[in-house]
Amino acid sequence: LLKLCQAPKPLLRSISCWTTARFSHWICNEHINPQSGEVLRSVLQQFLQRLLDSNKRVQEAACSAFATLEEEARWQLAPYLTDIVPVLSKAFQYYQAKNLLILYDAIGTLADAVGPELDSPAYKQALLQPLVQKFESTADNDRSIIALFECLSSLAQNLGPSFLPLCPTLVQRCQRIVLNGAQAAQMWQQNPNEFEKPDREVMAASIDLLSGMVEGLQGRVSEVLQHHNFLAVVPEVLKDTALNVKQSAFALVGDSAKHCIEFLAPFLPQLLPLCAKSLRENTSATVSNNASWAIGEICVKVGPDFMSNYLEDIVGALIQALARQNGQRQHLLMQNVCITLGRLGVVSGHQMGKQFEQFARLWCMVMQEVRPDNEKINAFQGLCNMIKANPQVGLSCPAEMAGAISTLCPAPPNLEPQFREILTGYKQQLGPNWANLWAQMPADVKARLQHMYQLGS
Repeated sequence: LLKLCQAPKPLLRSISCWTTARFSHWICNEHINPQSGEVLRSVLQQFLQRLLDSNKRVQEAACSAFATLEEEARWQLAPYLTDIVPVLSKAFQYYQAKNLLILYDAIGTLADAVGPELDSPAYKQALLQPLVQKFESTADNDRSIIALFECLSSLAQNLGPSFLPLCPTLVQRCQRIVLNGAQAAQMWQQNPNEFEKPDREVMAASIDLLSGMVEGLQGRVSEVLQHHNFLAVVPEVLKDTALNVKQSAFALVGDSAKHCIEFLAPFLPQLLPLCAKSLRENTSATVSNNASWAIGEICVKVGPDFMSNYLEDIVGALIQALARQNGQRQHLLMQNVCITLGRLGVVSGHQMGKQFEQFARLWCMVMQEVRPDNEKINAFQGLCNMIKANPQVGLSCPAEMAGAISTLCPAPPNLEPQFREILTGYKQQLGPNWANLWAQMPADVKARLQHMYQLGS
């Protein structure tokens, strides 16, 4: 196949690149291919030569094949960056239209694959210079800007503070596109016969690029926000009905809460009710997921006093989403909503205790399925706070609660004493009824509870 990548006929060269890429998993996996390093080097050499082929079809096939290989190779590409980056940079001189979109994808995928390894002055100059030229020469209504923004977003996330000098220019343009798009969307919604439907994908890509910059710069994004607080566009954008725009906007809210809450704070009185509204409307699982996640990120930063005014509305919306999804079995959304309820329990345990009985049983059932990571541990701290505030609730679903607690095995040291107190407390309160309850519990749950808390019938 690698020999055929050099064949005189362009069709043979392109189909050979495509076929070789189908073997990417084998090429990059040393467990099933002992010569993995050697083969990867040879494949890369051929793909990079063909990326600069004189035939457009071959360029397209080689660039797509390279992008497929990148996804499997990931960090294994780091030693070859000195070969890869100049070729990708040079491709800008030859590529047009469709091939340019594939090139943007290949560069974005490279940034995600090797991460900070790309953060060297030579690599940045080689890739960012042609990208900035494209950014300046591509019109707002040219749809290739979507792929360009996705590429820049990947670079922003992986280059971090090195990306800072580019940010003001990108921010101003994204802000303009988003605001113009939001206004055009409102006009179109009010009078669809008179106005043209705006391109929401360009709007969503602009919001995603802003998110990429927030995520990459983290705390240092404040240096950009001091001059351009682009978060001012978010409440306006969330009035749009387009789901992809809302999904991106809630992701931006969550990222901003995490890294620059002080710049988001002025807009929270508008944003928190919009999060609740979106959860109630439940137009899409991904929009609801992002709205729920954003609430969780906000609450841990602003604290209980600020949240108290919004808690009833937000928790009502989360419970509604949870109950509705229970019928549809949207597992990921249900888990995310439960994690957010748990985070609210960490921050506002006392207030959350009042509403706890409305979702306690379902919460425990859903959380049994969640993988044991830090988010789960944090949510269970919220559970402990809510039980402390309203201990009677656990008596309405002791089996589900014991089952949920048993899934954290071994129990985190900070939660183990609280879990022990909760479980032994319910056992005592249930008295003779505990034996029946114990008999109905699955064997694996009983084994874990016996091992960790010495519980029995």
